[in-house]
Order: sequence, then C-alpha cells, then structure tokens
Amino acid sequence: MKKFVCLLTAGTLLTSVLTGCGAFDKVKKPDENGVLTFKVAHDSADTVPVSVGLFKFAELVEEKSEGKIKVEIYNNGQLGSASDYVVNTQLGTLDMGVVNQSVLSSFVTDLAAVDIPYIIEGYEHADRVFEGETGQYYSQEIKDLMGTEVLDIWEVGFRNLTNSKHPVNQLEDIKGLRIRTMDNKVHQEFWKSMGADPVPMSWNEAYTAMQQKAIDGQENPLSVILGNNVAEVNKELAMTEHVYSSIFFLMSKDAWEALTEDQQKLIKECAREAGQYEREEQRRQADKAMAELESQGMKITKPDKKEFITASEEFRKQYGVKYKNIVEMIEAAR
Repeated sequence: MKKFVCLLTAGTLLTSVLTGCGAFDKVKKPDENGVLTFKVAHDSADTVPVSVGLFKFAELVEEKSEGKIKVEIYNNGQLGSASDYVVNTQLGTLDMGVVNQSVLSSFVTDLAAVDIPYIIEGYEHADRVFEGETGQYYSQEIKDLMGTEVLDIWEVGFRNLTNSKHPVNQLEDIKGLRIRTMDNKVHQEFWKSMGADPVPMSWNEAYTAMQQKAIDGQENPLSVILGNNVAEVNKELAMTEHVYSSIFFLMSKDAWEALTEDQQKLIKECAREAGQYEREEQRRQADKAMAELESQGMKITKPDKKEFITASEEFRKQYGVKYKNIVEMIEAAR
C-alpha cells in the first residue's frame, strides 16, 4: 500500500525557510540575462562520488543549455540534512537534493524494501534493479505521492561496518557495538537483530560522535568512509557488504515546472549522463579505497558473509512478505 508521511512541524517549516532556496518565493524566474539558476543540496564531502557526479551534472547542464541553466552545488550539509532536502523539495523551498534511499524510505515507506540486507547481490544486479522496472516504479511513486520529480537514481555502493573497539571477524564481534545508522527502521532493526546497538543520527553529526566515543562506529560504502575521513576516528573496517545503497536525485515540482519541455528533457538527459559517470567514479573509488584506508591505519577484516546472511534470514523473510511486490521485482532482476 502506498503511503507518504511528511511531518511539517513548525521547526521543519523554519528549517525550510532558512535552508531552502529562495525561502517561500517558489516561482523560479530567469535573471536579467535569461539564466535560470538552481540550487542542489548534498550532505557529504565534495570528494565523494555523488558530489563528483553533481559537478559533472552542473557542467553538462550549463554546456548543453548554452549557459541558460546553471546549477549551484551545496555539499557538506550546508543546506541542512538529507531529511530536510526531502521536505524542502516537496515544499518547493529547495530546487534539488540528492537523498539516500534509506533516508527517503522514512517518507516513502515501501522504499524500505531495497534496504533489506543482502537482497541485492552485486553491482550488475543493482544496475538492473535501479535502471529497470524497480527504479521506474519508485520514480513514478515518488512523483505521485510527493509531486517531486526524480531526475535519476545514482549509486552510493555496498555498505561496510567500521568501529573503534575491536576487529569484526564473525557475528559475535558485533554484539554491543554502538553503531551510527540513518533514521531508517530496517537498518536499525537489522543491527539490533545482529546484537548491536543502533544509534540513528544525521551524517554531519556522526564524525564528532565517533571522535568523542559517544558511538563506536558507523556503516557506509568505502568511498564514503574514505571521503569523510572515518579512518581518523575508527581503525577497524569489516567488509560486510550488507546493504546496497542508491541515492535519489530529486527536483521540486516548482523548479521542474519553471523549465520548458525541451529544458526538462535536457535536465533528465544530463542527470542520466552524470549518473553513469558517478557510478563509474564510485566503483573506481571503491576499488582504490581499501589500499588507501589501510595506508591511513585501518585494519581490514573480511568476515564470512554466509554467517551474516544465515543470521538475517528470518529478518529478510519478514520484510519480504511486507514488501512482496517490490521483492519480486528485485528477484526478477537477478
């Protein structure tokens, strides 16, 4: 059943005014030179693959529009958290935002299906899922529920576990670890089922929390771990590859409708081209990241994933029933 929940509290509305694009003046108009300028928000460092993809997108848009459309990129959570981007693009107070599937699933509930551990088996499978029927389903659902345009679905990669306490070689080693997660029920329940203590928080708070030992670790793809200097605060990295993360490139209805039909086509073409570039960059960075993280003092372990897959089997079955139609689409893409 399709369901969307958006909590527009007074605080959220204030955040939207402060961090959004143009406050509540949602009507996008060209400047005196006929140039439309859009702001896009991202919550991580400018070296990570998603940011690299956004710079490529901005370059392509300006080039192909002959300078009539420009994109300003705001990384490192300058315009709030990823949850803010969802709300603000829906309100029209932010033009564009890139939002991890796990954050977006707090708003579009059946998106949680792709966060089921070990449901996506590898990069080729992920490409068939998000570039195929499942990706089309979610893009249309988000537009229907929120009015927000999905320009494309990009890649964050397979998530791995880091901590500052001890090596993780087996399931037993996870017990009791306080792990930062996104505000995502599937992630939190998975880590609880593994014996860990999940602590939901925004990414821009996580580094300080690890540095101060308020939490023991976090879980993210290698490129994000490297790009955000996690090795400075966590020395243990376990290659668990438990969840594949995608990231949705959202555009507000107001910003989208400020474009002509030809410009809309151009924006989507640029998003897809930049998305392919971003996926290649993510995989390139992931390939090189292990050696770089080791050089920064991280100790890398490769626990047997079969133990984790077996331990989470019942967990996956429960969610498989809950999101049966999505799981069937994902399995059909294997």
